[in-house]
Amino acid sequence: MYLAGALVSLAAAMGLKRKALPQRQYHQALLILAAAFLLAAVIGAFAGKDERYRIARNEPGQGAQEKEFLVDVAGEFKDYPLKLEIAEKKLTEAQKRAYLKEARKELDVVILGDNPSADAVSKALFLPEYLQEGAVEVSYRFSDYHIFHADGTIRQEPEEPAVVEITAELTCQEAANLYQFSVCAVPREKSLQERIAEKLNSLVAEQNEREDVSYVVLPDKLEGRKVTWRKHAINKSFVIVFLGAAVAAGLIFREKEAEKRQREKRERQLMMDYPGIVGKFSLLLGAGMNISLAWEKIALSYQRNRVSGETEKRYAYEEMLTALHEISGGTGELQAYENFGNRCQLATYRRLSSMIVQNVRKGSQGMQKLLEQEEWEAYEQRKAHARQMGEEAGTKLLLPMGIMLVIVLAVLVIPAGMSLNL
Repeated sequence: MYLAGALVSLAAAMGLKRKALPQRQYHQALLILAAAFLLAAVIGAFAGKDERYRIARNEPGQGAQEKEFLVDVAGEFKDYPLKLEIAEKKLTEAQKRAYLKEARKELDVVILGDNPSADAVSKALFLPEYLQEGAVEVSYRFSDYHIFHADGTIRQEPEEPAVVEITAELTCQEAANLYQFSVCAVPREKSLQERIAEKLNSLVAEQNEREDVSYVVLPDKLEGRKVTWRKHAINKSFVIVFLGAAVAAGLIFREKEAEKRQREKRERQLMMDYPGIVGKFSLLLGAGMNISLAWEKIALSYQRNRVSGETEKRYAYEEMLTALHEISGGTGELQAYENFGNRCQLATYRRLSSMIVQNVRKGSQGMQKLLEQEEWEAYEQRKAHARQMGEEAGTKLLLPMGIMLVIVLAVLVIPAGMSLNL
């Protein structure tokens, strides 16, 4: 099949070359495809040829391996899937004896674990299940299971040195060998604190043996040294510090949140008032006033309404009053208008202050039209902002509406389920 594909691809490539078609990339692609078919045919012819009759076996200790083949038997069947188990390499008797001998030497080294020698064993023994890279399997037996667990850990520490015999059964394929050796379990060297604790325990144990006594007196001296007893309790100082830090962090967070909410409220109010301020400027300039008089009239009108209680505090008009007071205090008019835009901290107000400064410098020509355009854009922005606020409010209502839906479903479903059970 691969050879047929290669021949067809070569024929097509030669046909394009003879016709001298201006499609060089197709000619190259066909040649590459033909080369791929030929390479696949070669690989297919030789792939698995060695493994079909000769399979490398694993080394001793690596275990058996499974191989899958497609078997063809002439005249019977073809491509029959067959799974074979290939055992690991079998050793000669001499090789098995050599492995067992080396395993004993290896065991003498590794079994001690963290112990210094077989004559001073106070810690757990290391009992490997396999030696010689898995070629030798090992099982263990102890002469005294009161001292050691089956896995080599210490069950009970001896009071005096005790000799324990260990029998290791080494198995290498079918060959087996018993290897016996002994270790001396010794008491673990105890620290000063452990020795003192044992003495205190013995003193308390003596009092436990007293009859008809309602209490135990803890010793206040040990070998001439004063002993002080305290109940083990949780150190609450750390808890107090942690709670204090949490409260302090909470206060800081609350202040920052309050500042953030106040800043957002101020920005929303500034955005809401901007179209009205621009509209008043446009109206007053159209009536013949200049910028200075229009500014003063708008600011003082707000001040009168604020004093009389007809309106609440509006940040934009407060900033206009501040600018008016700056001008009265000797600050340049242009500088006061620029300060107004910077204090408002919104691009719209900076744009308005820039327009006013340019009007004062260059005259009022075209100012009326600019303000009308600005007023229209401001109202469009206000409508978009209102829509956004409505969407946010609707999103906030989703959770309570979902809770109400769950409650309604529970009210309807629970009684129906109870009636079905009855």
